[in-house]
Amino acid sequence: MTVPIISFPPVRRLGPDDLKRCVALSVDRGWSPEQAKWSLLLAASEVFGVDAPDGRGLAGAVVLTRWAADYAAVGMMLVAARYGRRGLGRALMEHVLHAAGDDATVTLFATDMGRPLYEKLGFAAVRRNVSFVGRFRPSRAALPAALPAGSPAGSPGSVRPAAEADLAAILALDRAAFGADRGQILTRLPALADQVAVFAAGGPAGTGVAGYGAAWRVAPALTVIGPLVAPDGEAAKRLVEALAARARTPVRLDLDPDRQELPGWAHARGLEPAGRTVVMARGELTPRGTPGRLFTPISVALA
Repeated sequence: MTVPIISFPPVRRLGPDDLKRCVALSVDRGWSPEQAKWSLLLAASEVFGVDAPDGRGLAGAVVLTRWAADYAAVGMMLVAARYGRRGLGRALMEHVLHAAGDDATVTLFATDMGRPLYEKLGFAAVRRNVSFVGRFRPSRAALPAALPAGSPAGSPGSVRPAAEADLAAILALDRAAFGADRGQILTRLPALADQVAVFAAGGPAGTGVAGYGAAWRVAPALTVIGPLVAPDGEAAKRLVEALAARARTPVRLDLDPDRQELPGWAHARGLEPAGRTVVMARGELTPRGTPGRLFTPISVALA
């Protein structure tokens, strides 16, 4: 069967006025609408798209988020179902890579469907990712207010809701762990997230922010916990426990299955492996920050 040749309009930068078109494109591909996430990306990232030749919304879109002059993430690579297999995905990826810069390292989360294209464009697998989803079962009826100093269970400290005054500490902590500035996203997170919590070091009276996490609704029936940054696995678990306890829906954790701290624990708490992707990178992925303190991404749209 011969695929008809279609002439697409040029790639253009999308803006807030394109929100409904972006949401409709997600729905077209069977994704959740995620209007709040699209609003965030249109405000804080660079969203590129191609208008549909038939006048019905967008034929495709892709998002570039810059973390540094030489470091960026690509996400939300979508092509409308009726325009698949016509080279539009490759054209969008080539456009966004050119926008990122030839010397920039670019990362993304790849599905099995998208991976062959990304490999042709020079991306290589870096690590695996598994989405654990389900109704979270607390490990015990009530969590202690804090771990005693010197406890072998992990860093001493307490989990509490984040306050506005914690933002500077959260940004500094995240920058040290991630190795680049994610402030353009994180400063907007309180308006998007249902909850933001911090792990305050030093017991009940501790005020130093040693970790933080956020929980935000990505669909009517699903809450994603991310980002999650903590000094160790036990502190990360306590942040998840606190955030999941207040979630009214099943939760999702995107975890590296080759790390020991959380995958087995999450499964024991009722979360089942529900999807697998691969983190890929194009360019030299030099060591940055303290990766051991990064437990979940902000979103799979923001590798």
